[in-house]
Amino acid sequence: MKFTIGDPVYIKSNQEEGKLEEYIGKDMASVKVGKSTYHVFLDDLEHPYLRWFLQKEKKPKSTIQHVDQLRTEKKYTRQRSLPQGVYLVFMPIYDANSMDEKVEKLKVYIYNETMYEYLVEYNCTIKSEFLFSLSSTIYPESEFYMHDLSFEEMASSPLFTYRFVDKSNSKLDLATSLQIKPKKLFDKLDNIKYENKAFFYFLLFDVLKPRAKQEVFVAAAKPLFLPNEKKNNSHFDFEGALKKSMYEIDLHIENLISHHRTLGNSEMLNIQLKECQKALDLAIATKQYTIIFIHGVGNGKLKKEIHLLLDQTKYVHKYVNDYDIQYGYGATQVFFRY
Repeated sequence: MKFTIGDPVYIKSNQEEGKLEEYIGKDMASVKVGKSTYHVFLDDLEHPYLRWFLQKEKKPKSTIQHVDQLRTEKKYTRQRSLPQGVYLVFMPIYDANSMDEKVEKLKVYIYNETMYEYLVEYNCTIKSEFLFSLSSTIYPESEFYMHDLSFEEMASSPLFTYRFVDKSNSKLDLATSLQIKPKKLFDKLDNIKYENKAFFYFLLFDVLKPRAKQEVFVAAAKPLFLPNEKKNNSHFDFEGALKKSMYEIDLHIENLISHHRTLGNSEMLNIQLKECQKALDLAIATKQYTIIFIHGVGNGKLKKEIHLLLDQTKYVHKYVNDYDIQYGYGATQVFFRY
């Protein structure tokens, strides 16, 4: 790696400077620019030292600087690029060697022009073939760079599926898809040329609404209930499960039972694991894409048992126990794939 965590870096595509926060796989890194955080390909990064040196050479040498000439530090304030809402944004990159403004590729971003923080699961496919998949957090009033699409891929009617969940209120949930046909793509490219814009976009939503209730239909050759027949509760109650579903569960024993002081360590651990299993089953049954288990730090026994349980659970795509501002290292976030 030619960069070290904490190094200043220059993003060539955005022409912005920031600080390298972490590596994401082998090809990408997380870069913080002011209050915004970008996921950037390593090929799009370079050290800013040469630019600093060249800029320093251009500045005239000053002899005496008076107090009233000192400029106050300008605070970073991000100006909203689009009206309120969350957008899928495409920035075309043109072939520098072409005389007729040939589009070489398109950079794909999510713009969050709201004051809310969202959990997002995003997939890009062409003819059922996965090109890119991401599960992450989108912060308020920020841009999130995701990946590139070649012009040929973009002209092949890619399908973008996504799900957004308000991190502060899991009932605010949206899962849908967007497919861009070639005619729509060419119209958008023509429009931004005419309007002299750098990108085109699609509004994903302006206000996130509560998840619609799912109805369960049972096919039967006779009426479901006869006058003297007892109600059959053998089918799974999806509507009831959706009401109980959650995206965060605190497994500290004092939050699960009131009389925990009389229990031994193994008894408390069994209760915590049963609650974990119950929440896990409910999340999978209702097709949640993520859930957070708050287990604390302690001696690490509960966390280890939860991770063993996740390793044996179908539909668990991955789980993360990174440092979080809210939980520290005391929580594990689980991502599902169905």
